[in-house]
Amino acid sequence: MGIVASMRAQSGSGPPARVADTEQELAERTGRGLSCVSGLPIRMRLLQIATVGENPDAVFVGIRTFPTAKLVLLHTAEFEASAREVARRSTGIKLPTELKLIGEPPLMSCLEIVSRIAHEEGSQYDDLLINTGAGPRMMTCSLLAAAFVNGIRAIDVMNDQPVPLPVLKFSYTELVTDAKFRLLRALERMGGTAGSLEELTEDSGLDKSLLSYHIRGGKESRGLEGLGLVEVERGVQGRLLIRITPSGRMMLMGQTQAPNEAVRSEPRQGRR
Repeated sequence: MGIVASMRAQSGSGPPARVADTEQELAERTGRGLSCVSGLPIRMRLLQIATVGENPDAVFVGIRTFPTAKLVLLHTAEFEASAREVARRSTGIKLPTELKLIGEPPLMSCLEIVSRIAHEEGSQYDDLLINTGAGPRMMTCSLLAAAFVNGIRAIDVMNDQPVPLPVLKFSYTELVTDAKFRLLRALERMGGTAGSLEELTEDSGLDKSLLSYHIRGGKESRGLEGLGLVEVERGVQGRLLIRITPSGRMMLMGQTQAPNEAVRSEPRQGRR
């Protein structure tokens, strides 16, 4: 059972709090939003990203509880009508609201959209918050993955109450050095697979002597293979085939640095 499903199963069966029914009531409750819920601190300038699906009222639980400066609604084509109704109600309380359509596959589309929001708009706000409570299961999982990759706080909604999810306040991309990102970007440009170390050396610009260290890792630094970001196998005549994994592509979407930036230093591991 996944994190969200497990927490929902343990949420109890007490009477649910009533969701605001009118724009006036919602505006009043949003105006006095809490600064902390269950140990989750939220500052005043907040951009909230929420899914819209089978339980649209969960969106209003988030915005009535946390003072929100802007709301971004993620939805599939199936739930476009629900998303537009949520947007109508939120703009009715003068909350700037933006709709974004989730494409196929939903996981990669969601990651791309959330990463772009974080990189382009994150600096304009004191904090970002992801609300997974309103969407269908696949969108919930996709949005939670985006929260982990980008280090964004996240909540679920259970019994009409916000519940913080265990997302660390740092981006998973911080665990990967710039040299490793250069290799991931090179693999992506090559269609996902390098047929030899020579091909990867030529495209990435990294010395061949360094590739084994960055791919396989060493005592002081895990390689891309150990991190689950690439797969390595023996091909024809013993050549190594290196493939980027879905997790590797997820990392690229959460990475912000330009492709030609200087490589960050790593812990020393003898000659590399």
